[in-house]
Parts: sequence; structure tokens; C-alpha cells
Amino acid sequence: MLPCAARNPVNSPDWLYAANRIFRLAGYNEAMKRKDFSKLHLGKCQRLTAGLTDHEHPTLSPDGRWLACYSGEYGSLCVIVADRRGRFARRVSPHGGNNTQPTWDPAGQRVAYRHQADPEHKWEIWETVLLPQTQPECILGDPRWNYKHPSYHPTEARLAYFSDEGTAGIYHLWELDRANGQGRQLTFGDTQNHCHPVYSPDGGRIVFHAYEGVDQREPAVTNLYELSMTNGEVRRLTSGEDQYKHPFYLADDVITYHHERNADGRRWLEALHLKSGEVIQLTSGKKNDKHPYPWRVKGKAFLAWSSKKLGSELENEPATYDIFIAELES
Repeated sequence: MLPCAARNPVNSPDWLYAANRIFRLAGYNEAMKRKDFSKLHLGKCQRLTAGLTDHEHPTLSPDGRWLACYSGEYGSLCVIVADRRGRFARRVSPHGGNNTQPTWDPAGQRVAYRHQADPEHKWEIWETVLLPQTQPECILGDPRWNYKHPSYHPTEARLAYFSDEGTAGIYHLWELDRANGQGRQLTFGDTQNHCHPVYSPDGGRIVFHAYEGVDQREPAVTNLYELSMTNGEVRRLTSGEDQYKHPFYLADDVITYHHERNADGRRWLEALHLKSGEVIQLTSGKKNDKHPYPWRVKGKAFLAWSSKKLGSELENEPATYDIFIAELES
């Protein structure tokens, strides 16, 4: 692993990080009572994007004011940032190539994403500082390996991602120390591809999805797992012959994700209560819903996701993926 730029972006004192975390995670990292979870459902949804191209993989800034997602056609995918109403959109990724899987830092000042200069190049991890906006910068890349799906630790001092570094074609979870630029491998083995790491609210665990087998069979089978950062223990959260993907923590003991049924390719959103194992289906899947992203602001829970659920803004518009948000009520 060769960091693209020798720099130390983590300069704030520890007490400032701790203060930011307390402010941002208030009401977020508490456990959700099972009786409340059992009543979980989506309120009225609002469409944020529209147009003649797809908008996918939404993520909201910690204060809920700004949306990041990617849009375009393969070969020319860009990361954009807009306000929560879908206005004032601007590109924050490099020109050209593919730029996907954006994520916000805990302070809401940076967006990291994966970047591929063209289909012949390996994937890298890039970052754009938004306040004030700077030129996009590569923070992790190597012409030998792929680096995908960055995820900030709650203190910003570390960054999780997945990579085939040292095991070409087989992906494992890694963690980058932002201070010294060193990466360490978190998961191992040669029978799964480990993808999409996301930290728990306190940073003590990582939830991810894994492809069962490395033979790239179709249809793929993927399940959700949780990794303890304390002892490295991995526990399986789902099982079956379908695809459970793109998990995020809604609360300390609740995750959201999308479930794709391999029998017919239908996707819908679900939530899983980690302590009880109870599952709630949040959407019907008739509109091919995917990439759910939960967040909390002032004690309220919300969900953003990608869907082909068309609105009425444009006449005879094609069935593209767009971003929707709704409050999670219980």
C-alpha cells in the first residue's frame, strides 16, 4: 500500500474530536428497544434528484444538511454534493473516470470516495475538503492493487476500506492510520470477498457484507457480518441464498441494508435488530430499492436510498435511479 500523498490531515486535539462525537452522536449510539424496533416504518418519502441519468449511493452529512451521491454513466461517474432538498448540486470529484461510494467525515468537512481514472486502472481512494472546497486529492492508491469504499472512524483518525492488496482478486477489510499513512489488514481467508466496511457509532465494531466464494459466480450470494475491533472476532448476521448488502448502523444495535432476492432480482430495504435477530422490511421492492443510508438529527431518524420509484417532475422520464429520503418512524 502506497499512500498517494504524504500528509497528516488529522491535526485537531483529541478533546475536540471527543466533543464533536458527543454532539454528533447524541441519541444515536443508544440501543433501540425491541418494541420500538418492531414498529419501525418509513414515513412519507421525498424525492431529491431527477434527470436523465442515475443517482446512487446517497450519504448525508452528520448534520443532515448536505447530500453526497454519485451520478452519470459508467466511464464518467462523478460524486456530487447538494443540499438536502437536492438543490445547489456541484461536482466534488475529479473530471473523468469513475467516482463512486462517497462518505462524509464525522465533522462534515470532507467527502472521501473511490476513484478510477479509466476502466484499465486500479481503484484508488480520493478525498475532497469542502470547507473551503479544495482540489480532489488521492489519499490511497497503488498501481498493483484496488482500494474501495472508504469509511471514516468516528474520531476521523482512521479510515476503513477494502482492498485486494497482497491477495490480488481477493478482497479483505483494511484500516488506514491517517497520522502515519500505514494500513493494517483486518480480515483474512481465501473463501470470501469482504466488502463495504462501516464503523459502529462508537468505532468498536465494523459491519460489512461478504461474497460467499471468490469464483464470481452468478447470481452471487452475499451475507452480512460484524467484526469486533477489540479481539478481531467475526460473527455472521444473515444467511441464505440471496444477497444482503450495503449495511449501515441506524443505532448501536440496529443496521439497515438492502436485500436482493436472487430468484427474481427484486431489491428492497430491511432493518435488522442485532440483539434479537428480528428483521423489518421497510420497502416493497417493487421499485428496485437499494443503498439505504440512515442518519439521526435532533433525536429523529431518517433514511436515504436509491430507487426507480419515479416522481411526477418530468413528463415521460426514463426509469433511472434517484435518491429518496423519509423519516423512520416507530
